[in-house]
Amino acid sequence: MSLKTSISETSVIRNFLISLSFVLYFSKPALRHIEEFINGAVQAGYCGKATNIVALSHALCHRTTYGKFLSKGKWNQEYIWRAIRKIATIAVYQKAKQSKQPLFVIHDDTIAEKTKPSSKAKRPMAETNFHHSHLSKKKVWGHQLLTTLLSCQGEVFPYFTERYERGGESKIDKVCRIIETLPTATTPAYGLCDSWFTGKKVIEAHFKKGYHFIGGIKSNRIIYPMGLRLQIKDFEQYINKNDVHLVTVGRSSYWTYRYEGALNGIDHAVVIFCWPEDCFKKLGCLHAFLCTDTELQTQTILEYYSQRWPIEIFFRQTKGNLGLNKYQVRSAQAIDRMLVLIALTYLYCVSGTGSYEQFGNGLKTVRKTTQREKTIMIYKAAKEGVPIEDVFYKLKIA
Repeated sequence: MSLKTSISETSVIRNFLISLSFVLYFSKPALRHIEEFINGAVQAGYCGKATNIVALSHALCHRTTYGKFLSKGKWNQEYIWRAIRKIATIAVYQKAKQSKQPLFVIHDDTIAEKTKPSSKAKRPMAETNFHHSHLSKKKVWGHQLLTTLLSCQGEVFPYFTERYERGGESKIDKVCRIIETLPTATTPAYGLCDSWFTGKKVIEAHFKKGYHFIGGIKSNRIIYPMGLRLQIKDFEQYINKNDVHLVTVGRSSYWTYRYEGALNGIDHAVVIFCWPEDCFKKLGCLHAFLCTDTELQTQTILEYYSQRWPIEIFFRQTKGNLGLNKYQVRSAQAIDRMLVLIALTYLYCVSGTGSYEQFGNGLKTVRKTTQREKTIMIYKAAKEGVPIEDVFYKLKIA
């Protein structure tokens, strides 16, 4: 038995890819490179470079070979997205059915920041531009990425990530397109967005699939209290302490006022006015949330909206651990392929070992698994009399 065969037989990553039926859609070289990406990306020290993948996964190829796999290789990343979406929907919908708890579809965008190249750069990274960063509160250079996650009872799965191209399909249209791919909801289900996506088009797209909608709403939106046409921020002045109720969500408490009625473009919905407990009606403290499910209590609406937070954690984890903020490939196709491989790696970390684990715990588990496989490979090689030079060659320490 060869050293190479021994390794493939003990690869948990390979078994994970086989379980997704990838052997039907990808050639052996492509499948090997996908396996190498996951193997390298989960290692400590990975920072988004093809060089890291080759070195950390002990791939028997040069970094330029791997770069060509990403930029010019003949393989269809949509097959990977289909597998990711299938796993995510099955897991979350089953969880919702078994637990009788609502499932959530969470949409948001983030920016993969890059260094603006010199005007003399001969090969700048494709499709980069200036985008407004909500975190930095300024324009930053990079790629704007739109992401959708599925979640239920604390289990979070990637569903969609795509670059936003200025002048191309709008973010609103992208969200509506991805909503169309969702199965029709058969249990309580909610779409969650920040105020950027809260609008008639996105709400109606969720309705068509059986989802209610909860989202942040800007303070300049028009409501009609007692038939009067007022912006939310202007109506705030008519609310006094006798009109509000204190609601606790998690460890924080908020004064809330509930409006139920029409908005511009929406016939009937709930709008929750919300202030931190010590900031009632102070300048800049008002936050408002829209909910199309008028049967929900105010506290439940806010608790459900707080389920949007996992997408912020997802961005932090994928940027900090899987290279979402540090990838250094240039072509648009290579960038898009990096995005799908990052999502696949995240899926492997949370579910690839047979049962769901939170990403941080899952990452520790798969790192240990990789180290065990390396140790087993060395043990088998010694037991089978494989020359030590072959082991050094495989581990790239020859």
